[in-house]
Amino acid sequence: MTPLQLMPASIASQTGTVIDHTQAIWTSLSDFGRTTIGPVISVLVIVAMALVILRVMRTVIRRMIRHLVERNEKPNRELTLKINTLSSVVESGGRALVIVIAGMMILSNIGINIAPLLASAGVVGIAIGLGAQSLIKDVIGGFLILFEDQYGVGDVISVNTYSGVVEHLSLRRTGLRGTDGSFTIIANGDVRAVQNLTKDWSRAIIDVDISHDDDIDQAVAVLTEMLDGIQDDPELGSAILAPADILGVQAMGPYQVTLRVMIKTIPMEQWRVQRVLLRRIKQVFYSSGATIPYPRSETVVRALDEQTARAPLFAGVPDNSASRDE
Repeated sequence: MTPLQLMPASIASQTGTVIDHTQAIWTSLSDFGRTTIGPVISVLVIVAMALVILRVMRTVIRRMIRHLVERNEKPNRELTLKINTLSSVVESGGRALVIVIAGMMILSNIGINIAPLLASAGVVGIAIGLGAQSLIKDVIGGFLILFEDQYGVGDVISVNTYSGVVEHLSLRRTGLRGTDGSFTIIANGDVRAVQNLTKDWSRAIIDVDISHDDDIDQAVAVLTEMLDGIQDDPELGSAILAPADILGVQAMGPYQVTLRVMIKTIPMEQWRVQRVLLRRIKQVFYSSGATIPYPRSETVVRALDEQTARAPLFAGVPDNSASRDE
């Protein structure tokens, strides 16, 4: 006989009821855990895994960048800009992929059938591909810009009548910061002709105007003496790559003669070198006696006798003054 059969009928009935209630509660808790707590834990695990993957991916990309930069004893500016740009693009693309996969896994765990979503996504993808040709063109253009190393973040470029420093570069767009602080966004598909002012090296071009009365040879000699050994200058030497090239007379105007000087510099330093040298040239030229060209005119006054004054202005024109006097 079982223990319940040995008990009185009332106690056995109450004990059986308690057991049934306990089993029902346990079943309810199990169902709740299976239907609610389980998916919540699964979602939390997926989110945690996605965050870990994003952090690991970011760390790996940065370590790869550091390895590429430190591999060269003196990494040039172009390599650094290209690595930083490519790392930002790769990181953003990987982040989007991880987020999409994690979102699909979360939807699957909470009981949503993602098969129709995938099928719909395929149809929508075809429709978007047909209607978003400009977006595809922008992405292809951005890939070519990065692959061909046309420009990178930090370069000063001129494109489509806009110019400025590249502050943002992705597969879809390029962001330029102008000298006035304005931020211009250009679609990469619209980039055709690009003028990169900071590619490999730059050049400071200095035009000096002197008066027609000044001695050109003396002015060239003054420039030569001033710019001799400029690459060893304590203020500008670190920015100059080669000795100054004095071209001589570049142009002649109605009031001035233009002398041109060109100096090869490291990228982004040509404007500073130009400003400093213009200040120095002004001081040296003033001390050497050169004059500033300015518009001027000459007035010639001649005294004419009475016979010359009465002569006709144009040959062949009769003088009718005598007939008028009569």
